[in-house]
Amino acid sequence: MQLSNAARLYACLFYELITHITLWFVVTFFISLFFHSEIAQNSNFLRFILWIISGWYCIYSWSHGGQTLAMKAWRFKLIPPKNQSFQFFLFRYLLASLGALLILAFYLNILFGGKQFIHDLILKSKITYIQTS
Repeated sequence: MQLSNAARLYACLFYELITHITLWFVVTFFISLFFHSEIAQNSNFLRFILWIISGWYCIYSWSHGGQTLAMKAWRFKLIPPKNQSFQFFLFRYLLASLGALLILAFYLNILFGGKQFIHDLILKSKITYIQTS
């Protein structure tokens, strides 16, 4: 049974969430070793650091091969416009974060028959399925 493109994309998002949660646990462990009680008093500081770490992971992965770990597992690849730069990947991460803050608003386009996420439509980038034999 073959999965539809939408099902694959959402499975990839779930896998990405698992990857990020693992990354957040590791980073939180090391931050709590260094900052002890300061984290408990200001949890926004920890949230900001975790958001920065997630951004670094995504931007680095997209700019070096076009795939995060989850995208490799589900055989997706980010195809940016021809004039790709650090600012493009940073802006994509900011838009994806905004979409997540808006209760996944930027990700709902796929459910209604769209072939791309809203942030990819805005940036004129594509996520393609890489078929291997």
